[in-house]
Amino acid sequence: MNLTTTYLGLELKSPLVPSASPLSQEVDNIKLMEDAGANAVVMHSLFEEQLTLGKY
Repeated sequence: MNLTTTYLGLELKSPLVPSASPLSQEVDNIKLMEDAGANAVVMHSLFEEQLTLGKY
C-alpha cells in the first residue's frame, strides 16, 4: 500500500506525523518515533528568552 503524501512541500512515505508532546523534547524519543514509522515530528515552540536564559 502506498501512503506517500506531501506536507508543506516535503514528500513523506506516510502521513504519520506526531504532534508536539513531552515525547518530542528529547532526541532519543524522536529517534524511537522514527523507528516506529513517524516521518516528521512537530516540535515545541522555542522562544528567544529561553535561549538567552540557557534553558535549552
